[in-house]
Amino acid sequence: MKKISHGGNIYKKAKEMGIREEDILDFSANISPLGLPEHIRQAMVKAIDQTINYPDPDCSRLKEAISKEDAVSETKIACGNGGADLLYRLAFGLQPKKVLLPAPAFVEYEEALSAAGAQIEYYRMTEDFIIKEDILEQITEDTDFVVICNPNNPTGILTERERILRILERAEKTKTFVMVDECFLEICKNEKEYTVKPFIEKYEHLIILKSFTKLYAIPGVRLGYILAGSEKVIERVNRAGQAWSVSHIAQCAGVAALADNIYKEKVIDTVAEELAYMKKEFFKLPVVLYDGAANYLFFRTPKITDLDKQLEGHGIMIRNCSNYVNLGRDYWRVAVKAHEENKKLIKALRMILKGEE
Repeated sequence: MKKISHGGNIYKKAKEMGIREEDILDFSANISPLGLPEHIRQAMVKAIDQTINYPDPDCSRLKEAISKEDAVSETKIACGNGGADLLYRLAFGLQPKKVLLPAPAFVEYEEALSAAGAQIEYYRMTEDFIIKEDILEQITEDTDFVVICNPNNPTGILTERERILRILERAEKTKTFVMVDECFLEICKNEKEYTVKPFIEKYEHLIILKSFTKLYAIPGVRLGYILAGSEKVIERVNRAGQAWSVSHIAQCAGVAALADNIYKEKVIDTVAEELAYMKKEFFKLPVVLYDGAANYLFFRTPKITDLDKQLEGHGIMIRNCSNYVNLGRDYWRVAVKAHEENKKLIKALRMILKGEE
């Protein structure tokens, strides 16, 4: 399976397109449209002087802040060098033999779990891309690990909390770990209605993946964490990687992020406003738009498979979703960015898809 990197390919893409990096509008990476918050920037700058020392391998202050924010015991938290690092730690720490993945879903789940020797079974969603009750039938005594991405990446579609709880009830009986990826959920207006964080103490096999990357616009810092219903999971995850995986700068960024909710609220409001605007404009285009709730839009352009190449002519990068299992070459994902940037994308799409000048 071909791995697609976000962000790191801007330099190459700019060179290929013959334009400057700063002239590319990158809609392929779903990062906060408000950019790096000043209070986190200041915390990281202040942290530089302490980089002469090794970082705290236990991430003590960061875990304390996460525990307070998520109302979870510090013993049930593990921090890592971004969500991807934690996926690999989970894969190699738990060593699942048989994994159930919804399709489509974030490519890196399969990459990490396959690298650890897992056999992948797919729950193939139908055209509406909604996880339904029949997923329970695929969770058997042989299933070691299930992944639920909520909202789904790339579709942005939310799975009702009641359905996830039924999956967790089933998983407790089959002794199956369920990892719920909520990395994008905190950007959604109705996070509280969907998060399973309040159930972390109830379900021993529940694991929740979280990241600072999306909400706080710090993908280059690499910072994420997991919450787990079992302390044994935390122990195995910690043993599966090196001790100093989270830098001092990243730990300070995380503590600063959780100390101030004003920026978070602004991001949620901005994304909700821009998502509504973009949906309204997309409905005027000859595309099939899916009603996602995340900070990105998922859509299809039937029989048009080179939309990304056409948009590059306008200096715009979008995410081609052809390397997701269960998707064809005419599926796309675009981030929700600042209003003026979103207007440029809409204008370019009108020109390409409707022939408007």
